[in-house]
This record gives sequence, C-alpha cells and structure tokens, in this order.
Amino acid sequence: MNQKHYLIKGTLLLTVMGLLARFAGFFYKIFLSRTIGAAQIGLYQLAIPVYSFCTALCGGGVQSALSKFVAEYRAREDLKGARKILIAGLFLSVSSSLLIFAVLYFCAPLVAGTFLHEDSCTILLKLMAFSLPFQMVSSCICGYFMGIKRIVPPALAQILEQLARIATVLLLYTLSIKNGTEPGAALMIFGQIAGEAVSAAYCAGCICLSGRRDFRKKHCHQNESPQKEFHRLLPVLKRFQHITKWLPDARRSLLFSARRILTVSAPLGLNRMLLCVLQAIEAALLPLMLRRAGMTSIEALSVYGTLTGMSLPMILFPTAVTSALGMLLLPAVSEAQALHKDTQLAGTVNATFLGSLLIGSFCLGAFLLFGEALGTTVFHSRLAGIYIRRLAFICPFFYISGTLMSVLHGLGKSSRILVWNLLGFLLRFLCIIGLVPAEGMNGYLCGMLLDELLLTVCILFSLRQYGILTMAIPDTLIRTLLPALLGSGAALLFLLFWGQKIPAPACLLAGGGIYCMLFFLCTIVTLPYSHRYGERSI
Repeated sequence: MNQKHYLIKGTLLLTVMGLLARFAGFFYKIFLSRTIGAAQIGLYQLAIPVYSFCTALCGGGVQSALSKFVAEYRAREDLKGARKILIAGLFLSVSSSLLIFAVLYFCAPLVAGTFLHEDSCTILLKLMAFSLPFQMVSSCICGYFMGIKRIVPPALAQILEQLARIATVLLLYTLSIKNGTEPGAALMIFGQIAGEAVSAAYCAGCICLSGRRDFRKKHCHQNESPQKEFHRLLPVLKRFQHITKWLPDARRSLLFSARRILTVSAPLGLNRMLLCVLQAIEAALLPLMLRRAGMTSIEALSVYGTLTGMSLPMILFPTAVTSALGMLLLPAVSEAQALHKDTQLAGTVNATFLGSLLIGSFCLGAFLLFGEALGTTVFHSRLAGIYIRRLAFICPFFYISGTLMSVLHGLGKSSRILVWNLLGFLLRFLCIIGLVPAEGMNGYLCGMLLDELLLTVCILFSLRQYGILTMAIPDTLIRTLLPALLGSGAALLFLLFWGQKIPAPACLLAGGGIYCMLFFLCTIVTLPYSHRYGERSI
C-alpha cells in the first residue's frame, strides 16, 4: 500500500474507532459523575499513575518494538520470523506482568499509605493488578497487527474494550443498587478488568484465525491440503528425539528475539516509567497542597476528581485524531529516514504540524466560548466548566506536542523527549509547591500550561534544527488562529444578542454552528497561501 494512502486510511479508521470509543467513554464519565460522585472518581484517578507505572514496567515500549520488527519481517516476507518476535514479546510482557501482579497485590497497602497518602486506594490497587496480564496480551498482539499494516483488529479491540467496560459497570451498578450497597470507585476497576479481558480474548482469537488463514494459503499454494500436512507432521511431533532437538533451537530463537525487542523497548519503557513515577508524585502531592490551601480532604479529592475525571477528558477528546496519527507516524518517519526520502519526511512533518495547529486553534476558540456551558450541561458541574474554559489555552500546545513527539521517536531522539518531560514536570512541581497553597487549582493549571509550552517549543526547535520543519511558523500561527478569532467573535456577538431570547440548548447549538461555519470558511480562504512557503504536504 502507498505510504500516503496508508497514513490517510489508517488515521481515518483509527480516528473513527477512537471517536466512537471516546463518545462511549464520554457518556460513561457523565454516568459516573452523577452516580459515584467526584470524590470516588478522584480516588480512582489517584491510583491510576501507580497502575500506569506497572504497565510501563511490564511492557513499556514492547508494542512499538513489535511494530518495528514485524514490519521489517513483513517487508522480507518472513512470516515465521514475525511470529517468533511476537512470541518473544508475549513472553517478556506476560511473564513480567505476572511478577508485577504479585508485587502490586501484596504491597498495595504500603503503596497506598506511603506514596499516595490515601489508605482507601489499597483495594483499588489490588483490583487493578488483575488487569495487567490481559493488557499485555492485547498490546503485544495489537503491535503485531500494526506491523503487518492490519489496522482493523487494533481498532475493533479498542471498541470492544470500551463496550465491555461500560456494560460491566452498568451491570454492577444495577446489582449494587438492588442490594442496597453504595457504589464506589471499585466499580470502575471491575469494568477495567472486564474490558482488558475481552480485548485480550478478541486479539488472541484474531491471531489464531490469522495463523490458520496463512497456513491454509501457504499449503493451498503448494497444492497440498492443511489436513494432509497435519497428518504428515503428527508422527514427527510424537517422537521424543525430534522434540528434544527442537526445544534448544526454539529457546535460542526466543532469547535472540527477546534481546532484539529489549534494544528498542528498554529506552521507551524507561521513559514511560520515569514519567509515571513523576505523575504519581504529582497525584499524591496535589491533594495535599490543596488541603494546605484551606480545603478539606473530601473537597480536595472532589476538586481533583472534577479536573481529571470530567474537565481533562473533555479537553482530550480531540486527541482521537492526533493519537491515531501519532501511532502511524512513528513507522512512517522511520521508513522515510531509512530510505533517505528527505522531501517526503519534510512533507509529512509539515502536514502534521499544520493539522495539529488547526485542531488546536479550533478547540481553543470552542472551549473558551462554550467550555463553561459544556461543563454545566454535560456534567452538571459548573466547576468542571470553569476548568474546561481555563484548560482551553493548553489545547494548541498539547495537540502539537502529542503528534510531533512521534516524529522524534521515529528519528530515534527519545532521550531528548525524556529530558524535556523531566524539565516540564519540574516546572509543574514548582507550581504545585509554590502556587497551589496560595492560588488553589489555578496554580496547577499554570504549571500545566508552562509544561506544555516548554515541550512544544523544544520539539519545534529540534525539528527546525534537523531541517524537516520548513514552514514559516509565525505566519502559519497567524493564519490558523485567525479563523478561530473570527468565528469566536461572531459566535460571541450572537450569544450576547440572542442568549436571553432563546432556550439555552438551542442557543448553544446555534452559537456552535456559527463558530464552526466561520472557522472552516476562513480556513479555506487563508490556508492556500501557505503553499508559498513550501508547506505542501505529501
């Protein structure tokens, strides 16, 4: 398949499936916010960084490594080698997940009390441990399918996981209400376990069917039926001497494949583990600083749960597009670099930057205008709406850094990203310590903005340094922000004159329609001029 068509079709498919999953998760968050409450969501979010660290320790970077090596074997039409590397990845991830499962389960009280300063998270950490092996299985198999350019199984696995999660939570919530028990954050963990188990079962079924199809295709091409081949091999497999001869070869092949995987996955895993540790420190420190700002323990958890469980999911909703593109960019950039296709590489980076900037500017204007109304209407929480509006300024930086980071990973510059992430966290940490006790959550939002700004500037500077980002950045910023400004101005005038005369939902829909229409019309007018600066994409 042509690289351009693969990127377009793959991004479109992953985006559609991601949007469906996010829509389902969006209403799932609404349901949780109205049933178990913000404090219980805060407890769950408090335990998530610990679980993320465990997943990074088990299989951080293995999925990316599998995609890379499987793609190489596919190019050489070596199906056997691709299967060996998959088995090695599964062995590494699943065996380490079982070990981490035991450690997390028995050390959960120590982690909850010492690091999270919240004993209520003990049971949540113990339950989370059960989903680790399932997640490792599904992530490895999805990496294999991405390597052979089969996007459908990973996309469907994402949908099935979300549906199983939501169905399990709804069922358990109904049962708890009938039994007269109070639903809590444990419902979310049970849903997570069910979702990961269903995703792993689906991926395992896909890989078995894929192997059976490849087996049949191979032997039908040789005019020999699979049944005859199986019966021919059966006596051989029953012989002990053949088995004893096969086992050492298989062991050596497995160790060789495992070492290859570790050369790629170890740096990425270290990056993710360090970030998870820093995020866990942040998750434990922020409620503590909020208490120093004058909040009670319940109020601090509620505010933290409102930000991380309601406002941030709304802000991250458009990342269905950017994350899908980022997943496909890493192998595309690596291939272009290996083949010395500098023009194609520059075109890919320029198009990615322009698209991410457009999404960011659109969301900036939309969340500034309608953020508070969305929080009040969707979550029945004015505080969530306030945070959505304030987080709008982070959108352009967040979406740009999220996609262009994959370009640097493809170029083999993961160590730089680790350093920038550490510096960004240091800024956020200083804001938590210095600003949150005096300014409350606004101090933390300031730290988030500085973090994303630093990361985006560093990424753009590096891409400029390598000569693969050739766009005129100031001019592009103006041309992409202008549609958002014009659309926001027109929608704001409409709200000022008609906001009190028509019902709130109709006013919100009409204002959103005006904003979207003017934004896209202005984008069509302004973007053609960007071709003067050599910004034509692949």
